[in-house]
Amino acid sequence: MNYLESAANLKSLIEKANIQLLASNEAKLQEPNKAMLRTNFGKEVSLPMEEFTNSFVQKILSEYESEAIVISDFVATRENDKELHYFLYKGYHKLFNKGLVYYQLVNKATYEPIGELQFSNIEDNIFYSVEEPKEEESSCNAVETKENTVKNPSIAFLIGHMNEERLLFDINRLIFETANNVQKHKGRNFTFHIQVSKFGGTVKREFIKQLDKLKTDIDKYIHSTYPNSQFILDLDELK
Repeated sequence: MNYLESAANLKSLIEKANIQLLASNEAKLQEPNKAMLRTNFGKEVSLPMEEFTNSFVQKILSEYESEAIVISDFVATRENDKELHYFLYKGYHKLFNKGLVYYQLVNKATYEPIGELQFSNIEDNIFYSVEEPKEEESSCNAVETKENTVKNPSIAFLIGHMNEERLLFDINRLIFETANNVQKHKGRNFTFHIQVSKFGGTVKREFIKQLDKLKTDIDKYIHSTYPNSQFILDLDELK
């Protein structure tokens, strides 16, 4: 299964859940708690959350052979002496050890949306057991480039590992988490230069092919899903 394609699918599932929930609760709060699942066969299913428990979620994940799920809830709270009402969405995928949290502010009387769906944070994925390479994580450092500005941030990630499988896994995860985190800054356009280093030994031809495919996947799935995030893979030292 394609990692970055799955990232785009999860974001899309959250957006669809938001559209459905706004429609089903128009003018009156009727169905604040729902689950939207994407099966292993690409079918999307919407269900009421009969119970807000981990066991119920695990039950429907198994029943529908789900690769991804979005759980929704309605939240009324107060921050800085101001009332806030919003629909909360938590999305998880079987490939990612982190889940996505988004929210949609709504009018407390009509439940009409206020602004756009907003990214909140990334949290641990507690519903899927995610397999990842056994080696420790790749080393990764972030530095600003000389093209960096307030309006158009430009960041270079220097990422490397001796194990090629672990390195590819961490590059995918870096893209997934970074693309979501910068959604808090919709008015800024980010450019991320990912400088990949294979430590020790000769780089295998298959590894370079996989990096080339990753570059294609970035263009195909990430740039359209996260338009304020541009990712550039630097392969110079690997050729």
